[in-house]
Amino acid sequence: MTSLLGDASVWSALSSGLANGAEATLSAALVGRWLGKVPDLSRRRDLRVFVISAACVGPALGAAIGAGVPWLIGETPVWPRLGRWYVGDAVGVLVVAPLIISVVRPPAKPLFKLSESWTFAVLAVALAIAMPWSWSAELGLPFALIPVLGLIGMRMGTRAAAAGVFVVGMLVETLTALDIGPFTTGGAFSGLLVAQTYLATCAISSLTAAALMTGLVSRDDLALRDSLTGLPNRRLLLERLAQACRRMGRFDTGIGLVYADLDGFKQVNDVHGHAAGDQVLAATAQRLSGVVRGNDTVARLGGDEFVVLLDDLADDAALQDLMGRMTDAIEEPIVLDEGPTVRVGASLGAAVTRNADEDPEEFLERADHAMYEVKRSSRRTALA
Repeated sequence: MTSLLGDASVWSALSSGLANGAEATLSAALVGRWLGKVPDLSRRRDLRVFVISAACVGPALGAAIGAGVPWLIGETPVWPRLGRWYVGDAVGVLVVAPLIISVVRPPAKPLFKLSESWTFAVLAVALAIAMPWSWSAELGLPFALIPVLGLIGMRMGTRAAAAGVFVVGMLVETLTALDIGPFTTGGAFSGLLVAQTYLATCAISSLTAAALMTGLVSRDDLALRDSLTGLPNRRLLLERLAQACRRMGRFDTGIGLVYADLDGFKQVNDVHGHAAGDQVLAATAQRLSGVVRGNDTVARLGGDEFVVLLDDLADDAALQDLMGRMTDAIEEPIVLDEGPTVRVGASLGAAVTRNADEDPEEFLERADHAMYEVKRSSRRTALA
Protein backbone atom coordinates (compact mmCIF):
# COMPACT_ATOMS: atom_id res chain seq x y z
CA MET A 1 0.00 0.00 0.00
CA THR A 2 2.84 2.40 0.84
CA SER A 3 4.49 1.66 -2.50
CA LEU A 4 1.25 2.41 -4.38
CA LEU A 5 0.80 5.69 -2.54
CA GLY A 6 4.36 6.55 -3.52
CA ASP A 7 3.45 6.29 -7.23
CA ALA A 8 5.04 2.86 -7.66
CA SER A 9 3.55 0.48 -10.23
CA VAL A 10 1.22 -2.30 -9.17
CA TRP A 11 3.81 -4.93 -10.14
CA SER A 12 6.52 -3.16 -8.16
CA ALA A 13 4.25 -2.80 -5.11
CA LEU A 14 3.27 -6.49 -5.28
CA SER A 15 6.87 -7.60 -5.57
CA SER A 16 7.82 -5.44 -2.58
CA GLY A 17 5.02 -6.92 -0.48
CA LEU A 18 5.88 -10.46 -1.59
CA ALA A 19 9.56 -9.94 -0.81
CA ASN A 20 9.02 -8.43 2.64
CA GLY A 21 6.45 -11.07 3.59
CA ALA A 22 8.60 -13.94 2.35
CA GLU A 23 11.70 -12.86 4.24
CA ALA A 24 9.81 -12.46 7.51
CA THR A 25 8.10 -15.84 7.09
CA LEU A 26 11.33 -17.63 6.23
CA SER A 27 13.21 -15.99 9.11
CA ALA A 28 10.52 -16.96 11.63
CA ALA A 29 10.35 -20.52 10.24
CA LEU A 30 14.11 -20.99 10.50
CA VAL A 31 14.29 -19.61 14.04
CA GLY A 32 11.37 -21.81 15.09
CA ARG A 33 12.86 -24.91 13.47
CA TRP A 34 16.34 -24.42 14.89
CA LEU A 35 15.39 -23.17 18.36
CA GLY A 36 11.72 -23.99 18.87
CA LYS A 37 11.23 -20.78 20.88
CA VAL A 38 11.68 -17.02 20.86
CA PRO A 39 15.46 -16.55 20.76
CA ASP A 40 17.29 -15.38 23.87
CA LEU A 41 19.87 -13.06 22.33
CA SER A 42 21.97 -13.13 25.50
CA ARG A 43 22.84 -16.74 24.60
CA ARG A 44 25.52 -17.06 21.94
CA ARG A 45 23.80 -19.97 20.16
CA ASP A 46 20.48 -18.13 19.93
CA LEU A 47 22.24 -14.97 18.73
CA ARG A 48 24.06 -16.97 16.06
CA VAL A 49 20.81 -18.56 14.85
CA PHE A 50 19.09 -15.16 14.81
CA VAL A 51 21.84 -13.51 12.76
CA ILE A 52 22.01 -16.39 10.26
CA SER A 53 18.26 -16.80 9.78
CA ALA A 54 16.74 -13.38 10.39
CA ALA A 55 19.57 -11.08 9.31
CA CYS A 56 21.16 -13.14 6.51
CA VAL A 57 18.95 -15.83 4.96
CA GLY A 58 15.59 -14.02 5.26
CA PRO A 59 16.71 -10.69 3.76
CA ALA A 60 18.61 -12.57 1.04
CA LEU A 61 15.36 -14.22 -0.08
CA GLY A 62 13.49 -10.91 0.09
CA ALA A 63 16.17 -9.15 -1.91
CA ALA A 64 16.17 -11.88 -4.58
CA ILE A 65 12.39 -11.59 -5.01
CA GLY A 66 12.25 -7.81 -4.77
CA ALA A 67 15.15 -7.22 -7.12
CA GLY A 68 14.41 -10.06 -9.51
CA VAL A 69 10.74 -9.44 -10.24
CA PRO A 70 11.11 -5.75 -11.22
CA TRP A 71 14.08 -6.73 -13.40
CA LEU A 72 11.98 -9.33 -15.22
CA ILE A 73 9.34 -6.73 -16.04
CA GLY A 74 11.87 -4.25 -17.36
CA GLU A 75 12.49 -1.91 -14.44
CA THR A 76 15.72 -1.18 -12.57
CA PRO A 77 18.49 -3.73 -13.36
CA VAL A 78 18.92 -6.55 -10.89
CA TRP A 79 22.32 -5.13 -9.89
CA PRO A 80 22.87 -3.00 -7.84
CA ARG A 81 19.21 -3.25 -6.78
CA LEU A 82 19.83 -6.71 -5.25
CA GLY A 83 22.67 -5.54 -3.01
CA ARG A 84 20.89 -2.38 -1.91
CA TRP A 85 17.71 -4.25 -1.03
CA TYR A 86 19.59 -6.90 0.93
CA VAL A 87 21.68 -4.44 2.95
CA GLY A 88 18.64 -2.32 3.78
CA ASP A 89 16.50 -5.22 4.96
CA ALA A 90 19.30 -6.93 6.88
CA VAL A 91 20.15 -3.73 8.75
CA GLY A 92 16.48 -3.13 9.46
CA VAL A 93 16.30 -6.54 11.12
CA LEU A 94 19.46 -5.97 13.15
CA VAL A 95 18.33 -2.55 14.37
CA VAL A 96 14.67 -3.22 15.17
CA ALA A 97 14.20 -6.96 15.81
CA PRO A 98 16.54 -7.31 18.85
CA LEU A 99 14.61 -4.64 20.74
CA ILE A 100 11.29 -6.33 19.94
CA ILE A 101 12.65 -9.74 20.98
CA SER A 102 14.06 -8.37 24.24
CA VAL A 103 10.63 -6.94 25.11
CA VAL A 104 8.79 -10.17 24.19
CA ARG A 105 11.36 -12.25 26.04
CA PRO A 106 12.89 -9.99 28.70
CA PRO A 107 16.33 -11.07 29.89
CA ALA A 108 17.30 -11.45 33.52
CA LYS A 109 19.05 -8.09 33.53
CA PRO A 110 16.90 -4.91 33.44
CA LEU A 111 16.97 -2.30 30.69
CA PHE A 112 19.32 -0.20 32.74
CA LYS A 113 20.17 0.59 36.32
CA LEU A 114 20.08 4.14 37.63
CA SER A 115 23.64 3.79 38.90
CA GLU A 116 24.80 2.81 35.40
CA SER A 117 22.79 5.37 33.43
CA TRP A 118 26.00 7.32 32.86
CA THR A 119 26.75 4.98 29.96
CA PHE A 120 23.65 6.25 28.18
CA ALA A 121 24.80 9.79 28.95
CA VAL A 122 28.11 8.97 27.25
CA LEU A 123 26.15 7.61 24.27
CA ALA A 124 24.02 10.75 24.07
CA VAL A 125 27.09 13.01 24.14
CA ALA A 126 28.83 10.89 21.50
CA LEU A 127 25.75 11.05 19.27
CA ALA A 128 25.51 14.81 19.63
CA ILE A 129 29.17 15.23 18.70
CA ALA A 130 29.49 12.62 15.96
CA MET A 131 26.23 12.43 14.06
CA PRO A 132 24.84 15.83 13.02
CA TRP A 133 28.07 17.05 11.39
CA SER A 134 29.53 16.01 8.06
CA TRP A 135 33.09 16.81 9.18
CA SER A 136 32.89 14.16 11.95
CA ALA A 137 33.49 11.44 9.33
CA GLU A 138 36.93 12.88 8.58
CA LEU A 139 37.89 12.41 12.24
CA GLY A 140 36.30 8.94 12.46
CA LEU A 141 34.00 10.05 15.28
CA PRO A 142 31.04 7.84 14.29
CA PHE A 143 33.20 4.76 14.87
CA ALA A 144 33.82 5.86 18.46
CA LEU A 145 30.19 4.89 19.08
CA ILE A 146 30.92 1.21 18.44
CA PRO A 147 32.90 0.65 21.68
CA VAL A 148 30.33 2.75 23.58
CA LEU A 149 27.55 0.43 22.42
CA GLY A 150 29.73 -2.55 23.27
CA LEU A 151 30.25 -1.17 26.78
CA ILE A 152 26.48 -0.79 27.20
CA GLY A 153 25.99 -4.40 26.13
CA MET A 154 28.70 -5.70 28.48
CA ARG A 155 27.52 -3.75 31.52
CA MET A 156 23.76 -3.85 31.13
CA GLY A 157 22.89 -6.79 28.92
CA THR A 158 21.20 -7.52 25.64
CA ARG A 159 18.10 -5.38 26.04
CA ALA A 160 20.14 -2.26 26.79
CA ALA A 161 22.39 -3.01 23.79
CA ALA A 162 19.32 -3.43 21.57
CA ALA A 163 17.86 -0.14 22.84
CA GLY A 164 21.13 1.68 22.17
CA VAL A 165 21.41 0.27 18.64
CA PHE A 166 17.78 1.22 17.95
CA VAL A 167 18.37 4.84 19.02
CA VAL A 168 21.55 5.10 16.97
CA GLY A 169 19.88 3.45 13.98
CA MET A 170 16.86 5.76 13.93
CA LEU A 171 19.06 8.84 14.24
CA VAL A 172 21.56 7.77 11.59
CA GLU A 173 18.91 6.72 9.06
CA THR A 174 16.86 9.90 9.57
CA LEU A 175 19.81 12.29 9.32
CA THR A 176 21.25 10.52 6.29
CA ALA A 177 17.89 10.52 4.49
CA LEU A 178 17.74 14.29 5.13
CA ASP A 179 21.25 14.66 3.68
CA ILE A 180 22.71 15.59 7.07
CA GLY A 181 25.61 14.06 8.95
CA PRO A 182 28.76 12.07 8.27
CA PHE A 183 27.28 9.56 5.80
CA THR A 184 26.09 12.00 3.15
CA THR A 185 29.32 12.83 1.36
CA GLY A 186 28.36 10.69 -1.65
CA GLY A 187 24.73 11.80 -1.71
CA ALA A 188 21.80 10.75 0.45
CA PHE A 189 21.10 7.43 -1.31
CA SER A 190 24.71 6.24 -1.46
CA GLY A 191 25.19 7.56 2.05
CA LEU A 192 22.39 5.32 3.25
CA LEU A 193 24.28 2.24 2.05
CA VAL A 194 27.36 3.31 4.00
CA ALA A 195 25.21 4.17 7.03
CA GLN A 196 23.48 0.80 6.91
CA THR A 197 26.79 -1.04 6.78
CA TYR A 198 27.92 1.03 9.76
CA LEU A 199 24.74 0.19 11.70
CA ALA A 200 25.16 -3.52 10.97
CA THR A 201 28.63 -3.31 12.53
CA CYS A 202 27.23 -1.49 15.57
CA ALA A 203 24.44 -4.03 16.05
CA ILE A 204 26.52 -7.19 15.67
CA SER A 205 29.40 -5.95 17.82
CA SER A 206 27.20 -4.70 20.70
CA LEU A 207 24.94 -7.78 20.75
CA THR A 208 27.97 -10.07 20.58
CA ALA A 209 29.63 -8.19 23.46
CA ALA A 210 26.47 -8.58 25.55
CA ALA A 211 26.20 -12.30 24.77
CA LEU A 212 29.88 -12.96 25.53
CA MET A 213 29.69 -11.14 28.84
CA THR A 214 26.48 -12.99 29.77
CA GLY A 215 28.25 -16.25 28.97
CA LEU A 216 31.16 -15.38 31.25
CA VAL A 217 28.83 -14.41 34.09
CA SER A 218 26.79 -17.59 33.61
CA ARG A 219 29.97 -19.67 33.69
CA ASP A 220 30.97 -18.06 36.99
CA ASP A 221 27.46 -18.67 38.35
CA LEU A 222 27.70 -22.36 37.42
CA ALA A 223 30.85 -22.65 39.51
CA LEU A 224 29.21 -21.01 42.54
CA ARG A 225 25.55 -22.05 42.36
CA ASP A 226 23.52 -25.23 42.44
CA SER A 227 22.21 -25.99 38.95
CA LEU A 228 18.79 -27.25 40.12
CA THR A 229 17.74 -24.62 42.65
CA GLY A 230 19.98 -21.68 41.74
CA LEU A 231 21.06 -21.43 45.39
CA PRO A 232 24.70 -20.87 46.40
CA ASN A 233 26.68 -24.09 46.58
CA ARG A 234 29.21 -25.11 49.22
CA ARG A 235 32.00 -23.03 47.69
CA LEU A 236 29.97 -19.81 47.64
CA LEU A 237 28.59 -20.49 51.13
CA LEU A 238 32.11 -20.78 52.54
CA GLU A 239 33.13 -17.56 50.78
CA ARG A 240 30.19 -15.69 52.29
CA LEU A 241 30.86 -17.27 55.66
CA ALA A 242 34.47 -16.04 55.57
CA GLN A 243 33.24 -12.54 54.65
CA ALA A 244 30.73 -12.63 57.53
CA CYS A 245 33.53 -13.59 59.94
CA ARG A 246 35.62 -10.62 58.78
CA ARG A 247 32.68 -8.26 59.31
CA MET A 248 31.99 -9.80 62.72
CA GLY A 249 35.50 -8.79 63.80
CA ARG A 250 34.49 -5.14 63.42
CA PHE A 251 31.06 -5.38 65.09
CA ASP A 252 29.80 -6.96 68.31
CA THR A 253 27.50 -9.52 66.65
CA GLY A 254 27.44 -13.24 65.98
CA ILE A 255 26.92 -15.62 63.07
CA GLY A 256 24.49 -18.52 62.97
CA LEU A 257 24.39 -21.61 60.75
CA VAL A 258 21.35 -23.87 60.41
CA TYR A 259 22.00 -27.23 58.75
CA ALA A 260 18.80 -28.88 57.41
CA ASP A 261 18.41 -32.44 56.16
CA LEU A 262 15.04 -33.43 54.67
CA ASP A 263 13.16 -36.35 56.24
CA GLY A 264 11.12 -38.55 53.91
CA PHE A 265 12.84 -37.33 50.76
CA LYS A 266 14.05 -40.83 49.80
CA GLN A 267 10.49 -42.11 49.88
CA VAL A 268 9.39 -39.37 47.48
CA ASN A 269 12.10 -40.45 45.03
CA ASP A 270 11.24 -44.14 45.42
CA VAL A 271 7.48 -43.71 44.98
CA HIS A 272 7.19 -40.80 42.53
CA GLY A 273 10.56 -40.78 40.78
CA HIS A 274 13.54 -38.46 40.68
CA ALA A 275 11.67 -35.75 38.74
CA ALA A 276 9.31 -35.46 41.71
CA GLY A 277 12.32 -35.30 44.02
CA ASP A 278 13.72 -32.42 42.02
CA GLN A 279 10.40 -30.58 42.39
CA VAL A 280 10.55 -31.07 46.16
CA LEU A 281 14.08 -29.70 46.29
CA ALA A 282 13.17 -26.68 44.16
CA ALA A 283 10.09 -25.96 46.29
CA THR A 284 12.10 -26.30 49.50
CA ALA A 285 14.73 -23.90 48.19
CA GLN A 286 12.05 -21.35 47.32
CA ARG A 287 10.35 -21.66 50.70
CA LEU A 288 13.56 -21.35 52.69
CA SER A 289 14.52 -18.28 50.70
CA GLY A 290 11.17 -16.78 51.67
CA VAL A 291 11.64 -17.10 55.46
CA VAL A 292 15.11 -15.55 55.79
CA ARG A 293 16.21 -11.93 55.81
CA GLY A 294 17.64 -10.25 52.76
CA ASN A 295 21.22 -10.34 54.08
CA ASP A 296 21.07 -14.07 54.98
CA THR A 297 22.17 -16.88 52.65
CA VAL A 298 20.34 -20.09 51.78
CA ALA A 299 22.62 -22.70 50.20
CA ARG A 300 22.24 -26.26 48.95
CA LEU A 301 25.23 -28.47 49.66
CA GLY A 302 24.00 -31.43 47.63
CA GLY A 303 21.37 -34.15 47.90
CA ASP A 304 18.67 -33.02 50.31
CA GLU A 305 20.94 -30.91 52.53
CA PHE A 306 20.43 -27.16 52.90
CA VAL A 307 22.26 -24.60 55.02
CA VAL A 308 21.13 -21.14 56.10
CA LEU A 309 23.76 -18.57 57.09
CA LEU A 310 22.49 -15.87 59.44
CA ASP A 311 24.69 -12.81 59.28
CA ASP A 312 24.60 -10.18 62.04
CA LEU A 313 22.92 -12.52 64.58
CA ALA A 314 21.79 -10.63 67.68
CA ASP A 315 21.03 -13.58 69.99
CA ASP A 316 20.16 -17.28 70.08
CA ALA A 317 16.44 -16.50 70.29
CA ALA A 318 16.50 -15.14 66.73
CA LEU A 319 18.12 -18.38 65.59
CA GLN A 320 15.50 -20.50 67.33
CA ASP A 321 12.72 -18.41 65.78
CA LEU A 322 14.19 -18.93 62.31
CA MET A 323 14.45 -22.69 62.84
CA GLY A 324 10.76 -22.79 63.70
CA ARG A 325 9.84 -20.89 60.55
CA MET A 326 12.09 -23.16 58.49
CA THR A 327 10.41 -26.26 59.88
CA ASP A 328 6.92 -24.91 59.18
CA ALA A 329 7.88 -23.94 55.62
CA ILE A 330 9.44 -27.32 54.81
CA GLU A 331 6.52 -29.31 56.21
CA GLU A 332 3.92 -27.53 54.09
CA PRO A 333 2.43 -29.98 51.52
CA ILE A 334 3.95 -29.85 48.02
CA VAL A 335 1.73 -30.44 44.99
CA LEU A 336 3.68 -32.19 42.23
CA ASP A 337 3.22 -31.43 38.55
CA GLU A 338 1.66 -34.84 38.00
CA GLY A 339 -1.04 -34.11 40.58
CA PRO A 340 -0.21 -35.96 43.84
CA THR A 341 0.65 -34.10 47.04
CA VAL A 342 3.69 -35.06 49.10
CA ARG A 343 5.06 -33.95 52.46
CA VAL A 344 8.57 -34.01 53.84
CA GLY A 345 10.00 -33.05 57.19
CA ALA A 346 13.43 -31.81 58.26
CA SER A 347 16.07 -32.35 60.92
CA LEU A 348 17.71 -29.04 61.83
CA GLY A 349 21.03 -28.57 63.55
CA ALA A 350 22.50 -25.16 64.31
CA ALA A 351 25.73 -23.62 65.48
CA VAL A 352 26.64 -20.10 66.59
CA THR A 353 30.02 -18.39 66.65
CA ARG A 354 31.23 -15.06 67.93
CA ASN A 355 34.85 -15.86 67.16
CA ALA A 356 36.01 -14.05 64.04
CA ASP A 357 39.02 -16.38 63.78
CA GLU A 358 37.03 -19.63 63.63
CA ASP A 359 37.69 -21.63 60.50
CA PRO A 360 34.59 -21.61 58.21
CA GLU A 361 34.97 -25.32 57.45
CA GLU A 362 35.06 -26.19 61.16
CA PHE A 363 32.09 -23.93 61.86
CA LEU A 364 30.08 -25.66 59.13
CA GLU A 365 31.12 -29.06 60.51
CA ARG A 366 29.78 -28.12 63.96
CA ALA A 367 26.37 -27.35 62.46
CA ASP A 368 26.53 -30.64 60.52
CA HIS A 369 27.25 -32.59 63.72
CA ALA A 370 24.33 -30.88 65.45
CA MET A 371 22.03 -31.96 62.61
CA TYR A 372 23.17 -35.60 62.91
CA GLU A 373 22.54 -35.48 66.66
CA VAL A 374 18.95 -34.56 65.81
CA LYS A 375 18.77 -37.47 63.35
CA ARG A 376 19.87 -39.90 66.07
CA SER A 377 17.45 -38.54 68.66
CA SER A 378 13.74 -37.80 68.78
CA ARG A 379 14.25 -34.05 68.74
CA ARG A 380 13.43 -31.89 65.70
CA THR A 381 16.12 -29.24 66.27
CA ALA A 382 19.40 -28.86 68.14
CA LEU A 383 21.81 -26.02 68.81
CA ALA A 384 25.50 -26.88 69.17
